[in-house]
Amino acid sequence: MPRPSDRQLALGVAGLVAIVVIELVLPAGYVRAAIAAIGWLGYSLGALLRVSQALSAARRDERLSWIFLGAGCVSWLVSTGYRSMLLIADVPSSPPSVGDAAALLGAIFFILGFIAMLRGRRLATYTVLLDQAAVGIGLVAVIAFAVQDVFLVEMRDDPVATATVLLYTILYAAATGAAISAFFAAPLDTPRRAHVWLIAGVGLTAAAYLFSLPQYLHGTFTAGTLSDPMWMLGMLAISIGASSSLEDRQQLVVSQPSPLRPFARMALPGVVGVAVGILIVVSEDHRTEAIVLRASALLTVVLAARVGLAMYSNWRQGEVEGRRARQFEALYEVGLAAAGERSFDDLLKLVVEQATALTRTDGAMLALADDPDGKFVIRALNKGPMFRLRDSVGEPLAGLSLAALESRDLVVAEQYADHPQSTPQLHDLIRSAIAIPLVAHGEVIGTLAAYSTQPRRFASETRRLIRLYTAQAAIAIANARLLAETHRLARDDDLTGVMNRRSLMERLEAEIHSANRHGDILAVALCDVDGLKSVNDSAGHLAGNEVLIKVARVMRESVRAEDIVARFGGDEFVVMLPRTGQLPAQALVSRMSTRLREETYHWAGAEHSVPRVSFGIAWFPEDGRTADALLAAADERMYVDKSRGRAAVDRAADAD
Repeated sequence: MPRPSDRQLALGVAGLVAIVVIELVLPAGYVRAAIAAIGWLGYSLGALLRVSQALSAARRDERLSWIFLGAGCVSWLVSTGYRSMLLIADVPSSPPSVGDAAALLGAIFFILGFIAMLRGRRLATYTVLLDQAAVGIGLVAVIAFAVQDVFLVEMRDDPVATATVLLYTILYAAATGAAISAFFAAPLDTPRRAHVWLIAGVGLTAAAYLFSLPQYLHGTFTAGTLSDPMWMLGMLAISIGASSSLEDRQQLVVSQPSPLRPFARMALPGVVGVAVGILIVVSEDHRTEAIVLRASALLTVVLAARVGLAMYSNWRQGEVEGRRARQFEALYEVGLAAAGERSFDDLLKLVVEQATALTRTDGAMLALADDPDGKFVIRALNKGPMFRLRDSVGEPLAGLSLAALESRDLVVAEQYADHPQSTPQLHDLIRSAIAIPLVAHGEVIGTLAAYSTQPRRFASETRRLIRLYTAQAAIAIANARLLAETHRLARDDDLTGVMNRRSLMERLEAEIHSANRHGDILAVALCDVDGLKSVNDSAGHLAGNEVLIKVARVMRESVRAEDIVARFGGDEFVVMLPRTGQLPAQALVSRMSTRLREETYHWAGAEHSVPRVSFGIAWFPEDGRTADALLAAADERMYVDKSRGRAAVDRAADAD
């Protein structure tokens, strides 16, 4: 027997057998009553001790149930002590008495204890209450039919005492039903051993009262009957249940779910309904037929309510599962986007849309840290039905999200207007909100906020899901940013930010192919910074880099959105102008030259003019039908322009 509860059971059964043997040997009277009293009180004290130990080790959310079970054991102990004194003193007693009140109160405490096991689960609690009502009504019908002669006579002669005796069986049977219902309504992974022993303990007590019902009705109850070992076994089973609870907690036992358990959950009301249906048939023309029929009618109402509650529970569970499916779909979409080829802006739009669906709110806003200065800027907004919400994309972060940044944790405003960092202009539109920072690789990269037009508490499940969602979204955004930066570095020149040579050649080949297919024209301008080497030699490479950056900026600002500016290598740049003829291309180059003559770079505490830039333009298809041919033609014309510029400089020097 490796478990203490097994040894406790063996000792309890051995003691029970010894007491029963002694009772059978002894004649009826004082000594037999004393032995029975010792057994009742001893097993009751043992159950109370074990329940107290289970209470001291229970979690906070489990203590209330063990408190009620302990109160039931105390009431039972008081009732047993009172009954023992009367039996030992051979004093007759007719109910109701102090012992009767204590025993009935004990049954009520047991019922409350099993109901408390379902604390926080209202539908399961209502189900248990309806089950107990069904059991009680069914027992009334059974008792009325089984002992109909005594039932009617005793109820007429002494209704108070008879009702008290009947309540014993009804309440303890209801307590047994509550234990069974609590067992079936408990989570599937809950250890079952303690539940089973508690059901056995209360059930044996109820059975003992059922067997002794005729004796109580006639006032002939004595020690040494079958009720004695059943009462003692009942208290022993309750103490074993408490010990099993302690052992399962210490060993972290998790029960394996049984597929039969959900089906058996509906068995109790079904069994009661079948039993009462049989009674309706067999009680015909009997004296208690009217009582059975009335009990059956009332039972029909209770079972109908039970069925309605089950249907509502199934509908509600379906709604919960549907909502969870949508929530997991949102998580899946963001995870899929992290591994997909969505653009960065599309990813941000998806994140705010799915955040709205996940939290069941009316809108969401996402802000990210701006790389140059580290400030947080709103990058995506989902208004939902809040049409009056202003489009704030591109504006600095404000409001509740700032509180999430400061605390680096989830911030909930159940009443948005009452939060100190809420935005006053939105008080008439937003009633509640939730905000959380986006953390990737230990760094806060942004914030996500969701808004509701109704006051909400945001349940613990929603808070848990939003934490999981933002963790996944933050990684997706960080990866998308890294991927975009990798693509940019592969496509663009790191110094000037314009397209690099390899990307230019790929794009130029594609444009030539398109122009050839559609009969379009294309202009390519090649330019060179004439005096860059002298700047590098005299002012250093940092000044030379500044010259290149300013030349690239002027070119970018001068061209159209569809035009391409690229660094061809060293101090050379290429401007590709799709669908551009000779005159527009020359006009554009002229504007660039004019602007470049106005640009300066800083060196030695003074501003210096940017060196002259030479240009050469070639056109497709006149100057060539390949990229190399066009660039070669543009290069020749650029050197012609460079020569003209050099000659102009020489003439100016000669004039000086």
